Amino acid sequence: MYVQTAITVFNKRLGADRREVYFPTCIRSASFLENKSSGHSTDGTHSQSLAYKLRIPLGAKIQDGRSYVPADKFRQLDEDAAAKAWTLQTGDYVLPMATELTAPVDQKQMEALGHLIYVKEYADNTIRGSAAVKHWRIGGE
Repeated sequence: MYVQTAITVFNKRLGADRREVYFPTCIRSASFLENKSSGHSTDGTHSQSLAYKLRIPLGAKIQDGRSYVPADKFRQLDEDAAAKAWTLQTGDYVLPMATELTAPVDQKQMEALGHLIYVKEYADNTIRGSAAVKHWRIGGE
C-alpha cells in the first residue's frame, strides 16, 4: 500500500569546483511504497534487498514553487537557475522525509540526514491522461 509522505529529492550536479554536489528539493504529497525483494545468484546464495517505488503527483507542493525540467536541460543550467528547478535522473537520491535545506550539499552531508534511496529509474508520466493521474515515478533501492 502506498503511503503519502513528504520527500526530499537530491539532484546531482558538478559544482563550481568540479566536485559533485546535490541540490535538495522538498516535495510534499508524494506516495511511497517499500517492498522486500529477494534473488538468487548462480552459486545458490540468497539475497534480500529493499525496493522502493515513489510517485509524485503533478499537483504536489514543490519547495519554493520550483519547476520540473528534464534531466538534460537541468545539466545545462547555471548554478543559480538549477537552484530554482528540480529534475529526476539516474544517480540522484531521495530522502523519504521533508527537509528545510535550500543550499546544495555534498555527499557526506546528505548521507548524515538518514536512509537514502538511490534512484535507479524514473519516468515522466505527466504528458498523457487527466490531471488526476499525471505523475512522476521513481524506482530505487
